[in-house]
Amino acid sequence: MDERTIAAAYAEYRPLLFSIAYRMLGVAADAEDIVQDVFSAIHSYGVSSVREMKPYLCKMTMNRCLNELKSARKRRETYVGPWLPEPLIGSANEPLEAVEQKETLSYAFQVMLDRLTPLERAVFVLRTAYELEYAEIAAIMERAEAYCRKLVSNARRKLEAKPEAQVKAQLIVQAKGANPEPASAGFYAAGSGEYIGRQGLERFLEAFSQRDIPQLVALLSEDAVLLTDGGGRVRAALKPIITRDRVIALLDVIASRSLFGVSADILQVNGQEAVVFYEGAQRVKAVICLEWSPMLNTVQTIYHICNPDKLLRVKM
Repeated sequence: MDERTIAAAYAEYRPLLFSIAYRMLGVAADAEDIVQDVFSAIHSYGVSSVREMKPYLCKMTMNRCLNELKSARKRRETYVGPWLPEPLIGSANEPLEAVEQKETLSYAFQVMLDRLTPLERAVFVLRTAYELEYAEIAAIMERAEAYCRKLVSNARRKLEAKPEAQVKAQLIVQAKGANPEPASAGFYAAGSGEYIGRQGLERFLEAFSQRDIPQLVALLSEDAVLLTDGGGRVRAALKPIITRDRVIALLDVIASRSLFGVSADILQVNGQEAVVFYEGAQRVKAVICLEWSPMLNTVQTIYHICNPDKLLRVKM
């Protein structure tokens, strides 16, 4: 394969391959490394006999991701506190938005993928985020089509068995072959059509910044959960905080200490709006993503990412 052909393939397929790798690993830097490694490989070995470039590159990417996940899971066993994916902010979303279904871009969707085994995650991502047929998935994964169907079924069952995580019902239905109107967190409240994304974020940010406890009580579900990822680099809760009162108590501490006087904006994070906190020369200090309970119009889960290592790539 000549340089020109490789350059054309890189321009065409890089967004797709990055998107797959990020969905599998949850770390943008690792996803970039995977993509670069794939194209370095085809440059070194050549693929003149390859008939279909897209599935071939997807297969190479997925195989590398599965290998990386094995070592990544061992590293996460010693990770300090909850491990959350690296947020993609602003222009960093572009590779995802170019190729994926919008409903699968959310931060909550990325978090829920960690409940699956590597193989379940791979086939579920290919089926749900990219709407590939099972025959295509089987070819990429080099597994029998029936086995891929079973893996997707197992993934659905695991996700549906976790109601406390408020897994997006629309995504699960979509994976079964339907195509309903969006009715998930951050889009429209089920049954009412009331937009709860930006308006809800604005209310949350105002209540958080002003430490308005009554307003936070009104916004959060009784069984709200707060996950904070400091990675041992900054002070953060080492376990999930559960129930509204405890979540509000920790939010009050965060607002009065680590994020006191810090500027904040509502920006696109993983395809949806979230709160980005920054200071100084617009150095990002934290990101807060909200997952809404669509039936109640209240916040079900709060993801607070404050590990500096996961914010290095964030550009304001």
